[in-house]
Amino acid sequence: MRVVHMGLWRVKHDADPAIIRRAQEKVANFTETVPGCIEALVAPLYVPEMGQADRETFGNLAGFEEMARGYNYILYMVFESEIARDEYEDHPAHVALKDECLALWVGNASEAALVFDLRLP
Repeated sequence: MRVVHMGLWRVKHDADPAIIRRAQEKVANFTETVPGCIEALVAPLYVPEMGQADRETFGNLAGFEEMARGYNYILYMVFESEIARDEYEDHPAHVALKDECLALWVGNASEAALVFDLRLP
């Protein structure tokens, strides 16, 4: 069963673009360095304009940007199995991303990142 691993990141607005690029490159290389990782990227969060139906549903929100609650980047990964996802946690390539994350994130890790997984049928 494939697993989608995602993380929403609060990246500092004045973050060093070189550090952002380095984090993106490290994550993109996970498909070559982390066994069982078949897709991996970090990108700015896409925040579309809120349409009429959404404005009616969400009422008092100014738009999806407000709904994003300050998260402005997304980590998106797909693993071929739950085992591969579990083994990724301690993989050296994942651990090596720590310095970039801590340099980019607003606040500490528990405030700056929201991480979740989804099992695909």
